[in-house]
Amino acid sequence: MSGLRTLVVLLLTGLLVLAAPVTARADDGDGTDVRVERSCTAQSTVRLRVRTRDDDELRVEYTVRTERRRAEWSVVVVHERRIAWRGRARTGSSSGSFSRRLTLPDWPGRDTVTVRALGPGGEVCRASVTISEG
Repeated sequence: MSGLRTLVVLLLTGLLVLAAPVTARADDGDGTDVRVERSCTAQSTVRLRVRTRDDDELRVEYTVRTERRRAEWSVVVVHERRIAWRGRARTGSSSGSFSRRLTLPDWPGRDTVTVRALGPGGEVCRASVTISEG
């Protein structure tokens, strides 16, 4: 029993390390474009891209790629510990992926954007990005 507990703790620790947010500082001029791609708990991947173009908005795009066609996923986008968007997405019949673009306010200081998608069979995808002002 102790060996099983140790294995579970190691697996959960590994998932937390993989889900650590990527941090970027805002640049002068055109802003920042941060991209991160993470593996999900099964064979899928999630890609999160956050861009700043001016002082008042973040452009967020996420893509989940999987081999399961026509599968329904539940998705939550969190911006600064608040739900910015919640909904469902279905993978395509030929591509096996789905994407969504959002525009969020760029608040003063650091902004953290996290996407979490729950798929068939309990598969979980999570990616997070933190952008801080220069």
